[in-house]
Amino acid sequence: MLPFSLKTKMTVTISLLIAGLLSVLAISTQMYFVNQLKQLLYTQQFNMVSAVADQIDDKIFSSQTELVAAAGTLSKGAVTDPVALKSFFDDRPDTLAMFDNGLFLFSREGVLISANPAETTLLDKNFLHRDYLKNTLATGKAQISEPFISAQPHHHPIIMFTAPVFGNDGKVSAVLGGSIDLTKNNFLTRIGSVVLGKEGYLYLYNKDRTMVVHSDHRRIFRKDVPVGANVLYDRALAGFEGTGETVNSRKVQVISSFKRLKSTGWILASNFPQQEAYSPIYKARTYVIFALAVVLLISILIVWLSMKFLTAPLLAFTEQIRGMTQHKEAAQPVGVNTGDEIEVLRDAFDQLLAELEAQKSELKRQLDFSRILIDIIPIPVYYKDAQGHYLGCNQAFLDFNGLGREELMGKTVHDVVPPDLADKYYRSDKELFGVGGVQVFEAKAVNGQLAQRDITFFKTTFPASDGSHGGILGAMLDITEHKQAEEALQTQKEFAESLVMKSTVPTFVLDHRHRVIIWNSALEALTGIKADDVLGLENLWKIFYETERPLLADLILDEALDGLSEHYGHYRHSPLISGGIQAEGWYRDPSGAGHYITISAAPIRDRNGVLVGALQVMEDITERKLAQDAHEKTRRQLQLILDAAGEGINGVDTQGRITFVNPAAADMVGWTQEELLGQNQHALMHHSREDGSPFPVQECAVAAACHEGRPYKSEELFWRKDGTSFYVECNCSPLREDGELVGAVIIYKDMTERRLAEEQLLKLSQAVMQSPVSIIITDTLGNIEFVNPRFTHVTGYEADEVIGRNPRLLQSGKTSPELYQGLWNTITSGRVWTGELNNRYKSGATHWEHATISPIRNSAGAISHFMAFMESISERKKLEEQLRQAQKMEAIGQLAGGVAHDFNNILTVIMGFGQLLQHSLPAGDPMLESMEQILDAADRATHLTRSLLAFSRKQVMLLHQVELSDLARKHAKFLVRIIGEDVTLKTYFCEEKLMVMADSGQIEQVLMNLATNARDAMPGGGELTIKTEAVQLDEEFHRMHGYGMPGRYALITVTDTGTGMDPETQQKIFEPFFTTKLPGRGTGLGLSIVYGIIKQHGGYVTIFSQRGFGTTFSIYLPLNVEKPQTVEQAATFVPQGGSETIFVVEDDASVGRLVESVLKRYGYNVILAGSGEEALEIYQSRSHDISLALLDVIMPKMNGKELCEKLRERSPQLKVLFLSGYTADLIQDKGIAMDGIDLIRKPAKPMELARKVREMLDAQ
Repeated sequence: MLPFSLKTKMTVTISLLIAGLLSVLAISTQMYFVNQLKQLLYTQQFNMVSAVADQIDDKIFSSQTELVAAAGTLSKGAVTDPVALKSFFDDRPDTLAMFDNGLFLFSREGVLISANPAETTLLDKNFLHRDYLKNTLATGKAQISEPFISAQPHHHPIIMFTAPVFGNDGKVSAVLGGSIDLTKNNFLTRIGSVVLGKEGYLYLYNKDRTMVVHSDHRRIFRKDVPVGANVLYDRALAGFEGTGETVNSRKVQVISSFKRLKSTGWILASNFPQQEAYSPIYKARTYVIFALAVVLLISILIVWLSMKFLTAPLLAFTEQIRGMTQHKEAAQPVGVNTGDEIEVLRDAFDQLLAELEAQKSELKRQLDFSRILIDIIPIPVYYKDAQGHYLGCNQAFLDFNGLGREELMGKTVHDVVPPDLADKYYRSDKELFGVGGVQVFEAKAVNGQLAQRDITFFKTTFPASDGSHGGILGAMLDITEHKQAEEALQTQKEFAESLVMKSTVPTFVLDHRHRVIIWNSALEALTGIKADDVLGLENLWKIFYETERPLLADLILDEALDGLSEHYGHYRHSPLISGGIQAEGWYRDPSGAGHYITISAAPIRDRNGVLVGALQVMEDITERKLAQDAHEKTRRQLQLILDAAGEGINGVDTQGRITFVNPAAADMVGWTQEELLGQNQHALMHHSREDGSPFPVQECAVAAACHEGRPYKSEELFWRKDGTSFYVECNCSPLREDGELVGAVIIYKDMTERRLAEEQLLKLSQAVMQSPVSIIITDTLGNIEFVNPRFTHVTGYEADEVIGRNPRLLQSGKTSPELYQGLWNTITSGRVWTGELNNRYKSGATHWEHATISPIRNSAGAISHFMAFMESISERKKLEEQLRQAQKMEAIGQLAGGVAHDFNNILTVIMGFGQLLQHSLPAGDPMLESMEQILDAADRATHLTRSLLAFSRKQVMLLHQVELSDLARKHAKFLVRIIGEDVTLKTYFCEEKLMVMADSGQIEQVLMNLATNARDAMPGGGELTIKTEAVQLDEEFHRMHGYGMPGRYALITVTDTGTGMDPETQQKIFEPFFTTKLPGRGTGLGLSIVYGIIKQHGGYVTIFSQRGFGTTFSIYLPLNVEKPQTVEQAATFVPQGGSETIFVVEDDASVGRLVESVLKRYGYNVILAGSGEEALEIYQSRSHDISLALLDVIMPKMNGKELCEKLRERSPQLKVLFLSGYTADLIQDKGIAMDGIDLIRKPAKPMELARKVREMLDAQ
């Protein structure tokens, strides 16, 4: 096969390059446009599917809306009327057209009542098992069912729409249903007839993989797409919406789009075969391939013609060179002139020819030189042809054989040497021709004197001109003297080996190739390995080490002494042997016993200093090393102890001079160790007393003990370098050697910190023992190790009763386990826990405590204990609960008071105008009875508002001195009638006068409410006891209840023998609207009103009750120590009128008009103002006309009290009558008790108002 020409190679290469570039460009362009086309196709297909889905949703919603509208026209009576039902269905052809499988009416029990078209086989059957019917009846909402097989005779798959029919009671009385047959032509099944392209189609399926609509009607209502058969189908069920490539369940590659219907959640999908969708892409790909082929052919033709033109001069140049090789004469320059690179190549070739001629001349010269050189070589050299004939030799060869050059040329070995040697030489020549290379061997030779010599032959072949073996070149080295020396050396070696082998020190020798050549008996004993098993072994490390590493002898052979520190921690160079190394190491023998060995290794060199081996000696010094290590360890430990000791340690001789000092001692006194050594200890650091006076050495007990050699221990005063002093705990011990005293060791410890620590510890101990809160210390397992006296005082446990036990003995069971778990997790993680715990005393009583529990860490930072501080917060808890209750009552009271205030204004108008109207009617007028009913109802409403005001503690109280026992005695007669005949009333009244400041009417209200509650608590009859007495409240009362000022109080108790109350009910009993009575039997305000009245009187109310043992209410009112006042009973009279001017200020217009009408009826002149600001302006101009100001208290911006103050600033003698209903009107609060000021409560009757006005005007 001929090689390709340069022209062909270049043509193919450039054409392929052009084709490759064009292919890359074409493929990239095609991929871009294919991608764009796919995205466009995906978008169009998804938009189409989305549009169809929206149309289906519209159809479904309109069908459902139509059905709901139809259901709304179906009356309850028509449901049970067959004629009305027939008319109902006949009048809705449009609805029937929407639901091609008919309309159905079901009762609320699920029974089919009627159908259109009539389904006689299904009538009166119960379909309540259908989900669509159950859901509609349960929710009252329209439903769309999943596909199911109809119970109708055709048994087609259908979809049911339902709409509830509501009765007059607002409940579902029937269900109207409309169904669509999935096998008929309707708006759903027409989806399956949509064709995309030639083979594409649409289909619809639901969430449980059931096919709702499909172009293949056989697949409707089938689950024939298993999980995993269509990836995008599965993803759409998981929520995917969009377009992508997939393989459908029929193994067809398709482009699928998915859109979920908003109405039913079903999934509308389209499948468009990829083969059809991508057909334009496949056609474009064919066009591109054809275009690339055409471009490739054209490029090949153009490149081939171009290369033919360009290589023509190169071909001519080649022919001229080929002609030069056929002539032996000197080469002539090449004659090619092109002016381009080929001409440059010609010049280079001409230069090469010139250099070759010069090299030929130099080669001939060197050949002549080599012949001369061979002749002067002192060792015999010869060369022969392939047949064994001598072609030449040097003078040394001729001299060895004793022959002349002419005698040797052309002869063979058989002609020159004895036959036995000739045969051997001949065989070696044949062998050399066979294998080639260089042949070296030792043999005998006979010289010209016929003496045998030991010769080393070196032979090789040289090539002929045709490349075959041309002959043999040989050299002979006379080694006779060398062999004799070797024999002598071998004798010496055997002696040395015997000496090494018999040595008692384990020894081995490696040659220069790291092979074991000697392994002595002692080493066999140490390692348990025989010499025969290791001689010649190179990887000796396997015997001594587990991982590969060099032996000391290996490092010497490799002359890698820089690696000594890497493998040996202790080594040194031998001072006796040059290159010798001594090291220490560890060896574990096969039995597992460890040996500490010293290793000595030295190089073995020949007479020329060449490294030929290494000797390694190993000595087992395990016992000695262990003793040395123990001694060194002890010494080092002692030194470390001395250096690390926190105490100062001085060694002194018998003269008191310091011979040793540790760092702690130097740090203590401020001198360095070097400065202290040699100094007299007493003169340097023990020279003075605390007052600064000299301390003679003769009086120093430490110096005396050191001198006398006796132990001594005391506290001494030492002095620092800076002149400051400090107390130390000093301990002096004598030092003796062979019984002779040589000095002493003085150990001293700075007591400054210890003294401070002892003081701090004493303070801390006192603080813990005298702490006002309980303190517990436990170990890390929670076992108690310490409790302070406060703990034992609070809990009742003695210390020895709880030490060693777990704090859970304090648990009451009212604190959640989760809280305890969180507490434990917090403190065991090293953090502080703070919270509230409900604990139990030893007595069984429970109490709330605020606990702070924190870890205690030791000097290493590890948690060693836990400490708890626990402070009783039971009182605070009670106060918090009372505050919460008070705030709640205050908030509700504000609401009730506000409502009552506004209601009072309304009642004032109703009652005022009602009385005016009543008085204007003539006697016998039939309207009088109606008016009396109105006024009676208004009067009852007045009592209701007063109850609300009493509850809110904002009712205006008319306080005066009341004897409580007398009041209760008089009111008891009224209570007998209230409680009924089956309840016995018992009274016990105190003989002492119980004078209190109270509103008697409100106190009577309290007794009546309590009696009424007691009656209701004793439905079967019982006893009601009322008792009065005087008591003294003290701190114990406050401690038990959390409130109560010390002092004397009047106590009235109301006790019944009824059902009693549990603690939970007692906590809510005073809350407004809380009642235990049956509906309609109470308002829930009775006890709230009691609470409000007593609080308004500055008193307290408590309750004690037990289930089945009745209830006792205790009411405490402060006793009045002032002299009882005599109250004159005002005479009842009919009010008279007058002509004075009354200034009325009322922000409620209706109340203002009422007051104006009443006063004018009695002849008064009235000036009316609607606010405080307006009143001031009017009063400014008409103050001289005004005899009395009638003011509402609660007004916006400026209230009645503020207005009163401003009016009286201008007219101090002005008489003022306040019109109000509760204490927030700022009258009682501020203590206005000035002459000419009075108060009338709302709602005020006209006669009362007129009487009060007249009283004030007539007063002096």
